[in-house]
Amino acid sequence: MTMKRRAIKLYIIPALSAITLFFVIPSSEDILQRFSILFVGDILLANEAEEHIHAQGIDYPFKKIKNDLLRYDYVIGNMEAPITSRGLPYTDKAYTFRVHPSSARCLRDLKLDAVSLSNNHLMDYGKEGMEDTIAYLNHLNIRHAGGGKNVIDARRPVLLRRGDVTICMLSYCDRPPNDYYASSVRPGIARLSLDDIKEDIAIWKQTYTIVIISLHWGIEQTHDPQPYQKALAREIINAGADAIIGHHPHWPQAIEMYRGRPVVYSLGNFINGFTNHIERDNIAVAFYYTGNSLERIKIIPVAGKNRAIKCQPYIQEGSEAKATLRLVQSLSKKYNTDFDITANHGLIDLTRIDTQIVKTEERPAQSDAE
Repeated sequence: MTMKRRAIKLYIIPALSAITLFFVIPSSEDILQRFSILFVGDILLANEAEEHIHAQGIDYPFKKIKNDLLRYDYVIGNMEAPITSRGLPYTDKAYTFRVHPSSARCLRDLKLDAVSLSNNHLMDYGKEGMEDTIAYLNHLNIRHAGGGKNVIDARRPVLLRRGDVTICMLSYCDRPPNDYYASSVRPGIARLSLDDIKEDIAIWKQTYTIVIISLHWGIEQTHDPQPYQKALAREIINAGADAIIGHHPHWPQAIEMYRGRPVVYSLGNFINGFTNHIERDNIAVAFYYTGNSLERIKIIPVAGKNRAIKCQPYIQEGSEAKATLRLVQSLSKKYNTDFDITANHGLIDLTRIDTQIVKTEERPAQSDAE
């Protein structure tokens, strides 16, 4: 960058003559914005979560966590259920969800900036459910990506602007039912297609654009991603994505640093409307940027076992926090990535020379002739 210099005359009294001084004054393009983005997992306000809202008030679900979210410049999550009182449930499916618009008012407490919609529940109540969800999110001024009246609409990103930097989030899903996927003439969600993702990255990637790929993928109730996910993640990063945020398994999974860019295979839940014996605590992640340069990643443990928390998540502390963080740390080491655990969070500091990569990326084996 070049810094512009301006001559400023200061008249010093009682000096006999004026002194001309040169100061380095940054131009607008020299000032880099610093900001943070918090990503939270699945937001499912149906079933027991909605029952708690009816019984204890609209502020119940996020009472213990909403103030913690205010420290971040942007908050993004995955909206796991349609917001509607209309439509008919999809019949060829084990679980269908919806949240009444009167219950969804609690989303105001999260100060959400954007949500991903490409998941295996947006279309649970058909076109009407999807349309009502989008209309309600628009009413709350929550941007959204991944669902729409056709495939072009569903592939349209969220764009958030911070100074000269644009944050672009694209959202895709690879979970059934296939009937939920949008086409040129059918409403629905954006299918996870590597060709589509590469095409969309090429369209939206600019010099000062941060491209975030939100993926609803993987297998439920598992801590380990599938082999195809690792290969797919690398293809997406190689195509120019700056980060991948995963969800759907309902359990947290590994964080992998690949070519200096984060792949969060699964955040787990943020709020879950079920109580069962296989629930896990979860994570949120915060990215800290200067301009379009990612400098730090904070891993935040979020309580998720409804038998104890009764659909009221909070940021874990003490021994609870350490247990969740150590689990994610051990999972991440399988992907050659480590992080520090300090206080009640994990930290990957990308400004350090010795970034927390356990070993260098795999390189193709050299032939004997080389």
